[in-house]
Amino acid sequence: MKPSQLPTYLESEFEYPVEHETVLDQIGAATIDAPDDSDSQTIDEVLEYDNDVTYETADDLFDSIIGNLDDDYIGRKFYDDRGPNVEEGDGGTPHDDRDESF
Repeated sequence: MKPSQLPTYLESEFEYPVEHETVLDQIGAATIDAPDDSDSQTIDEVLEYDNDVTYETADDLFDSIIGNLDDDYIGRKFYDDRGPNVEEGDGGTPHDDRDESF
């Protein structure tokens, strides 16, 4: 399923609050489609290292899943269509040589 379909799916699958183990047992095998299908992950894989024991609401569960998705689900890193495109500098953080302090 697409990440955008998760909120509706999670709302319909459980009564909240729901335990972490219950989520894994019931929907752990469900796949979340990555932009490159070969990098898609299951909910089991995404929540493997999640520390939440109980999800109080569907939003809590959604936030945990989205927050633990691999970088393959992100578009171009450091891309900004509202400003200059930046390149990764020596320190591993984005920079733009044209930046000026006024």
